[in-house]
Amino acid sequence: MALTKTELKYLASLHSKKGRKQDDRFLAEGVRLLEEALRADYMPLSVMHAPSEINPRGEQLVKDFIARKVPVQSISARECARLSDTKTSQGIVALFDYKKYSLEQQLDKGYRRILICDRIGDPGNMGALVRAAVAFHFDLVITTPGSAETINPKTVRATMGGFFKIPIVDGAHESEIVDQLKKHDYTIYEADARGEEINLSPELAAKAALVIGSEATGTSRAMAAASHHKIRIPMSQKIESLNSAMAGTILMFWINALERKQG
Repeated sequence: MALTKTELKYLASLHSKKGRKQDDRFLAEGVRLLEEALRADYMPLSVMHAPSEINPRGEQLVKDFIARKVPVQSISARECARLSDTKTSQGIVALFDYKKYSLEQQLDKGYRRILICDRIGDPGNMGALVRAAVAFHFDLVITTPGSAETINPKTVRATMGGFFKIPIVDGAHESEIVDQLKKHDYTIYEADARGEEINLSPELAAKAALVIGSEATGTSRAMAAASHHKIRIPMSQKIESLNSAMAGTILMFWINALERKQG
């Protein structure tokens, strides 16, 4: 059954930040991404697929969603293309409610490793950082105002499913983050090109928060002033800097390696 004009207009409005903010809903598309949502038990409100566009793996995914009691609707290839944010649609798109998290409630859980994305404006870099946070056993991601929207379709795709596997506190003010980190006894590690070189010898704090700022502007004054350790990645002088996603991934790997070494 085709979507009504009203339904199609509403779903298409979720391509804009204003549309997503209205109901805290977003679209995600593609077979692999929706497979990861299913594995993470992050169930969509509904799934729409174009039979003429979907591959056998996608057909199985549709059956899996039906088995999980998720409403599934068959739509035309034209409708699917309108809902797609990519040049070539894979024939399947899903509507999700955004799970919002409270900073204080999350920190009350006593997470060991936290990633703070401080004004990371590029959706691709933001998504890559979330993906790396999941890969290297971080427990929580926090973003500050000025960061890319984590439910931006480009961000969600760049996480390669990581979005569905880690709680994310969006847009927390820097002063609130600092106050809560101090209250919960976190040691703050700030990525800083002028900091000390990282190595695998020092003791890692029991609860660590890693702050990654943008390549262009670095971290905010509040986060920089609150940091306990300013760390940099040793590298060739032929290269001035790494982008935030690459630097953050290396530092998360380092923190994960330290924890494994100490364990």
